Order: sequence, then structure tokens, then C-alpha cells
Amino acid sequence: MQYLAIGIPASVAVIAGVIKLRFRREFATAVVAWGVLPPRGIRPFTTGLPAAEVAAGLAAIGLTLMGRQVAAVALLAPLFLLLAAGQAVILRRSVNPSCGCFGRTAGPIGTGTIVRAAALALLPVAAIIVF
Repeated sequence: MQYLAIGIPASVAVIAGVIKLRFRREFATAVVAWGVLPPRGIRPFTTGLPAAEVAAGLAAIGLTLMGRQVAAVALLAPLFLLLAAGQAVILRRSVNPSCGCFGRTAGPIGTGTIVRAAALALLPVAAIIVF
């Protein structure tokens, strides 16, 4: 069960990061529309966040396969909690902001988006505690 509880958020992180890197222009458009970053911060953010998602997801998968589930959770939980917090800030500051979570297919940020990110943070934590 731990494998699934860690593997699901890890896979989501990898997939989201790869899609953002593949569709950088669309992701950058969403980031600009958020209105929370200065223009100089757009490029580093639109490269850095997806790279961090991919790295954290792959590392978490590798750590889990090596039996180091707690270390995997230590990578994933903060990543998704930061994403949830960032989405909450963006939602408060922007009108109907696009999430940019999955590139072109990203919907608007809403309560469900924030809950999803929080759930992806808490799922592996719960697995460590329960199993």
C-alpha cells in the first residue's frame, strides 16, 4: 500500500513536470496571468518548478524502491504542500487563473485544485503512519 500511496503523487509530480517542460510557452502564459511573480522571475520559475517536480518524483520512486519510504515522503509532502499554498495565493490574487498544472489541459485554479495538491501531500504521509 505504501508503494501506491507514494507512487501516485510521485508519478503525478513527474508527469506534471514533464508536461510543463514540454509546453513551456503555455505554462509561462499561465504564470504571467497569475500576476504574482515579477517579470524577471518568470523564466527561472517556469524552468525550475517543472525540473523540481520531475526530480522529486523520480527520486521518491527510487527511494521507495530502495525501502526508504520516509525519505520519499520528505520530498513529496513539502512539494505538494507548497503547490497547494501557492495555488491558494494565486486564487486570492487572480480572477479565474489557469492552474498550468498539466500544460495545455490545465483548468482554472479552484478549491478542488488546492484540495487535490493537499491530498497528494498527505497521501504518502498517511501511508507511512498507517502502514
